[in-house]
Formats: sequence, C-alpha cells, structure tokens
Amino acid sequence: MEQAGKSRRGDRDMISSLPDCLIHLIMSFLTAQQAVRTCVLSKRWKHLWTTLPFLDFDVLKFECDGESEGGDPQSNKLEKFRDFVSMTLLLREASDVHTFRLFCFGISPLPKCHMFVRSWIAYALKHNVQVFKFDYDCDHHLLLLPSSLPLGFFNCASLVDASITYIFPLLNIINVINLPCLRRLYLEDIDLDQDVVDKLLCGCPVLELLHLKDCDREYSTINSQNLKYLVVEDRDSYLETEREMELINTPNLLSFRYATNIKSFGPKMFLKSQMHGNQELLKIAPFNGKRLTTVEFKFYKREKSFPQVVKYLQDITENSRAQINMTSISFRY
Repeated sequence: MEQAGKSRRGDRDMISSLPDCLIHLIMSFLTAQQAVRTCVLSKRWKHLWTTLPFLDFDVLKFECDGESEGGDPQSNKLEKFRDFVSMTLLLREASDVHTFRLFCFGISPLPKCHMFVRSWIAYALKHNVQVFKFDYDCDHHLLLLPSSLPLGFFNCASLVDASITYIFPLLNIINVINLPCLRRLYLEDIDLDQDVVDKLLCGCPVLELLHLKDCDREYSTINSQNLKYLVVEDRDSYLETEREMELINTPNLLSFRYATNIKSFGPKMFLKSQMHGNQELLKIAPFNGKRLTTVEFKFYKREKSFPQVVKYLQDITENSRAQINMTSISFRY
C-alpha cells in the first residue's frame, strides 16, 4: 500500500501543480517561442503562455519549423519571426508585461519592418512594461530611431529599467522626455549631444545607473542629483583629439568608470580647468560629491604612453582623494 502511494506520488506532475506565478517565473528563462510551445504539454499548460509577463523575442534564437519553400532562407526566417511576434502579441491576454526583450538584428531589410517593430513596442508600453531591452540594427539612411520607438516610449510611467542598442540613430529630435520611474538606463551605439543628455537626466528624476557604450559623444557634462553609478565606454572611438568630461552637481555619485582607447584620452579629460587652493582637482570630483568612493579607468589598447598616463592619473587622483573620500582607484587594460 505504501509502495503504491509512493508510485502515485512519483508519477505526479509537481511543476503543473505550482501556481501560475511560479510557473511564469520558470518560463521566464525561455524565449517567447519556447514558452508558446509549452501549450502542448497538457491542458494545464494550454493557456499559460498567454499571460506570461516575460516576453523574449530574439531573432537569433528563433527556430523555423520545416523546410523553406524557395527564396532566401534568411529572408524566410525573418518573415516567420515577424509573423510569430505579431501573432503572439495578438493572441496574448490583456495582462501586464513585466519584461519585454526585442532582439531584431538583421530584420531591417524586411518591408515596413519599422512599422512592425513600433507596433510591438507600443504593445509593451500599453501593458505597463517595467524592463525593456531593445537591440536593433538598421540602415541609418533609411531608418531613424524615432521611426521605431513610439514617442510614447519617452513618456512611459511604468518603465524602471531600459536598455537600447541601436545602430546610427539620432535622439536629438525628441522634444520631451518624462520617465518618472526609470532607475537604470543603458544606451549603446546612439548619437548623443549635450542637449539630449540634459533632456535624459532632467526627464529621469530617479535615475541611479547610467551606462553609455560606444555612443558618438558630443557632450562633456553630466548633471544629475540622484545618479549613483556612471559608466562611459568609448571603445570604438577613433578621434585623436582629447575628450572632456565634467561631472557637476552629482552629490550622490558612488562610482565612476571610464573606458577608452588611449588615443582619445588626454589631460583635459579629468583635470579641472581652474585652481582651488593651488591644487588641481579632478573634473570627476565635484566639490559636493562627497559620496564618491570608486573611480576606475580602463584602456582597451596599451599604447607606448600607457605607463605615463597611468602615473599621471595616479598622481592627480591621489591629490584629489582628500577632497572626495575615494577608497578605490584602479587602472586596467
């Protein structure tokens, strides 16, 4: 009798007996395509994917069923991916979306692709998305960022974490940015000038982490009351001229990391242009930024002048340590 009971318990589907919220958490590790396929497991799973709050659409992980009927296989795959995303969102129930990841590398050759992408993102915004990750390449002569990101994106009240990788777009035509709950922002391959940076920081009043990677940088000042972590990477910089960066009015900044090719690095990058008490101060060390504890410099290439630059930075950071109470300064390549 006891053995029969153990046998019955062994045959029991323990996962299916879990509440929807826990099953959704398990399904969050799947792509949207894999999540939809769980509908064939049992009646319990038939409609679970329609309320899944974690949506991951990745064209590189997308699997095509069956053989392509003529034409270019890659184009057929992209078309099927486009149709899958549209149909999935159409059949999904009207529940909130917590995380929306859209990886569309290579999809831009499709006709009217920007209209589809814009409608998919609009769906996420309408359903109160909190975490948004968007990776999209395009022909910059034909497609600009605002054509794919709905203007409502820049006024999304629910957004907490945003990551955007976009080739050659321009953000400078966005007039108003109002993201009241955004705490973490990652931007890659996006043209940024001082006006855009100011709008972003002004329109994101609770922003704590800002990570800018390989953005064509036409800005020199960061001004934010709440910013705690700042990362700037100029890995693809080809400029021979010195870059300037000044952090002003950043009283809550805890950590600053800067990575660059050494050719785009120069003394103006970190030295304060004026003297205070006959002591040169770092531009990254605002006088009201007493909480700053970590500064890191990273160089992608070791040029002949690397040792001299490191020694130079060590000297000026040591001189400024008393001003900003830094406990950690590191140099890597």
